[in-house]
Amino acid sequence: MCGCGKPGRTWKTWRQGSYEAVRGKRDAFSVSVFVPRNFNPSMRLRLSTRFIEFPRRPLVMGIVNVNEDSFSGDGTLDFDQAIRLARSQAAAGADIIDVGAESARTNRAAITPDEELRRLHGFVERWEAVTSGLSPRDGEQIWPPVLSINTWRPEVVAGILTSGKVGIINDMSALPDDRNARLCAESGAALLIMHSVGEPKIPHFSQRWDDIMTEMERFFAEKIILATAAGLPADAIIL
Repeated sequence: MCGCGKPGRTWKTWRQGSYEAVRGKRDAFSVSVFVPRNFNPSMRLRLSTRFIEFPRRPLVMGIVNVNEDSFSGDGTLDFDQAIRLARSQAAAGADIIDVGAESARTNRAAITPDEELRRLHGFVERWEAVTSGLSPRDGEQIWPPVLSINTWRPEVVAGILTSGKVGIINDMSALPDDRNARLCAESGAALLIMHSVGEPKIPHFSQRWDDIMTEMERFFAEKIILATAAGLPADAIIL
């Protein structure tokens, strides 16, 4: 969901025809989605120097892990191999490529901000190679794909945004303060705010909610206020 609005408790089933999945199978499908009370299907997502207009088909995100301990088992510290994976995702129809350098697994040691930046810069410096010689799969694919960076430390966010190539910061810390929102506002990048409790890389076992949807409403309402107060436009927020 992009843009701002207090979530409401309305479930709808949408049927979308002719959606081309990453595997290349063209098919009709049904999906249940959580719809805000004041949901407007005509929305715009601001990504640095470009905009994505809605309604449109769902955006497909490819994941690239520049590490050796990803829970998905497909991470690599070989930048050329990481670029090849991103190229295959772009060729298959990915609209966004999300790159992370540190595993979120809590049973793996954290890496330093300097090491995280070294890995991210190693990939971002080669970013143009992801689409070199390729063409969009169809007329709906976002081209070139948007580069998204999965991180949480403000010093890493600040360092990687200097490349000028990042369209989205995927904040896995769930915006505990306004620093990442301010950095995105200054650079023009969009900010993806996930729901999370506590600092990343630390296990949290004590959380219990009687009503998870009420918790989501409260949580994201607070994050939207925090981000917009930091100067981030509403159309640059992804929940």
